[in-house]
Amino acid sequence: MIFHFFNPESDLALSQGEKNYNPPKNILRFSEDLSLLPLWYAGSSDCVLTRTSVPENWMEEERKKLSVGASWLSWNDYKKQSATSDILSPWGWNYSIYNRWKKESASQQIVDYAKLRDLSSRAITREVLSLPYIKENLLPPSFVAPVILTSWEQLISFVHSHHRVVCKAPWSSSGKGLYWVENELPSGMKRWFENLVEKQGFVMGEKVYDKVMDFAMEFRSESGQVSFQGYSFFQTDNGKYKGNLLTSDEWMETQLTQYVERSVIKHLIETLCVYFTNRVAPYYTGYFGVDMMVIEDGGIRFIHPCVEVNLRMNMGVVSHILNERYVNSNHQGRFFVSSFPTHEALFFFHVSMQEKFPLTIEKGRVIRGYLPLTYLSDEALSLAALQVD
Repeated sequence: MIFHFFNPESDLALSQGEKNYNPPKNILRFSEDLSLLPLWYAGSSDCVLTRTSVPENWMEEERKKLSVGASWLSWNDYKKQSATSDILSPWGWNYSIYNRWKKESASQQIVDYAKLRDLSSRAITREVLSLPYIKENLLPPSFVAPVILTSWEQLISFVHSHHRVVCKAPWSSSGKGLYWVENELPSGMKRWFENLVEKQGFVMGEKVYDKVMDFAMEFRSESGQVSFQGYSFFQTDNGKYKGNLLTSDEWMETQLTQYVERSVIKHLIETLCVYFTNRVAPYYTGYFGVDMMVIEDGGIRFIHPCVEVNLRMNMGVVSHILNERYVNSNHQGRFFVSSFPTHEALFFFHVSMQEKFPLTIEKGRVIRGYLPLTYLSDEALSLAALQVD
């Protein structure tokens, strides 16, 4: 059986290398609150491992109407019944989760987590951007490729050459591990830079462009092949993920063809599938995403085809599957994740959303309303949900 597990701390664990990682309390709280999120994208015969117990009748009526067939089991209960054929499909692989799986499961699954850590480094963006088709057909001559910085002098030179830059830790969670610089280097940056180089080996330097829109392409690696799954259109707030638009791939392509011809998009997808089949498929099975942007430079708008590779499950894939499985094709909506300072604030939001947007399900699809996707325990501070207009 395939067992899914939501471990959003995976990126932070990767930054530690081959060490067991203990997440901060707020990350553990978030992980527990959203532990049932995989239920909505898992296969009908799969199971979700949760960090805590969830009542068997949770959202029973809604799950039946939407034909959600996956089950769930607390990790403690799973340990009593594990089998050699079990397969773990975590949100992301790292040393800690792989070590726990080998210790607490009878599974004979083998994962090259060290190789996956290398492939999860932000340095892979340089490889993608150097692919011949991308360099020759998508990027203008003025485009500045990311650089690997290992000395303070290199960073000074890079900033003086491009004025607006962002420096990125090789391994960090989305929206974190970033240092934005404009013209002058902040006084505290040298310590941050040298500490990162000492612990992770280098820092990525990138020129900052004027952003028009964020989007991503989502892929799946399976049986040695990588295939394109679709697009996701996401929103951020100061780099922090806020949510995704639930809409069709056709709608997304229409937006992108304002900036580039459809044939170019098709060839980009083919190029990435070939590259990732060779580079990633031998080591990784599962979904992953490539964050992209439409950017502007010197009055020219073009697609930045690889801002970041997320070699793990991600919210963009979740939103894409939610839209395909559960949302009426004639409607648009949004998938979002929200956190609150207290459980009372979260519960008030939840009740108000139910009142403002009552849920209507017809023929196995949501046609309007608010649908919570995670269990609201008495301690919960975060939730994931979809809302269809």
